[in-house]
Amino acid sequence: MIRRITKDRPLKILGFTDTHLDHNEGPYHLTMKLIRETIQGESPDLVVYVGDNVTSGYNKERLAEFTRMMTELKIPWCPVLGNHEADNPYSERRGEMARVFRTSPYCLIPEEKARLADGTPVHGEPNYAVSLLNEEGKVCHKLIFLDSGADMAEGDAKKYGPTGQSEDVDDYLKENQIAWYREQVRKDDCPSMVFSHIPLPEYRDACEQGEFLAGGKWEGIGAPHHNSGMFAAMKEEGKSIAFIAGHDHINDFRILHEGIYLIYNRMSGLSSYNIISKKLGKKLLQGASVYYIDAEGRVGFGDILYEDRFPFLHDDIYAVIRK
Repeated sequence: MIRRITKDRPLKILGFTDTHLDHNEGPYHLTMKLIRETIQGESPDLVVYVGDNVTSGYNKERLAEFTRMMTELKIPWCPVLGNHEADNPYSERRGEMARVFRTSPYCLIPEEKARLADGTPVHGEPNYAVSLLNEEGKVCHKLIFLDSGADMAEGDAKKYGPTGQSEDVDDYLKENQIAWYREQVRKDDCPSMVFSHIPLPEYRDACEQGEFLAGGKWEGIGAPHHNSGMFAAMKEEGKSIAFIAGHDHINDFRILHEGIYLIYNRMSGLSSYNIISKKLGKKLLQGASVYYIDAEGRVGFGDILYEDRFPFLHDDIYAVIRK
């Protein structure tokens, strides 16, 4: 379904995160319009969504509309879920969201739940890998999508949380997810990238020790306070170029840390807090990120800001953002 990567034409991936398609009518409709027009204008080979895609309660209709839009665009797409999917008791459940996404013939979430080689089900849904082929049909890069969950379970929060409380403690990648990641990267001798909504604890270290390549740290790092070892596994395996997260709406940095890029996909929705509502800037950072992968599996990065791409929508955008 994804075209093969040729020597003269890298694969182009368009990434959105924290679209927060919720019950707020103005932000919802304009965010959908901006996503659609960005995809149509960029003509990517693949679209990824890095979590907090369809949020709030009573979102069955929003879920269907979003999936229908992606089907109409006829471009392969890969979503992961964030911490705000199904955090409302009236929301569609996480498994149901994945099922609805799969009704789109262009969605690459597999039917089968991820399992370890010994048959053990992998925690969360969905976790999956997508192999990219060069013109010779060889796997030249692998994209790995991991469900970083929502809040920690109460027992984990009491054990690992910063205050011992069970609420609002970001979850972490589980041991068998990391084991599954190791199995996936060992299958092929090629580079890879990981997409998961909640950033790793090493994002904090990177801000102190890493090399800033783009963007900035405009708010605290919303990473779990328990380090389950994902970054260490990436270093040990030596296959992954980058870990790409969402979650923190106004952080937009790309940092090289211990040989691995730690990246925030650019926040894409208009319904949640932003750099203006935080009183940290006058220009919105919402938009999309672009990833280029060449036939050798090497990666390049880029950014799209809605303000720059759609100046004719400037007044509409500022009219609906939460101040």
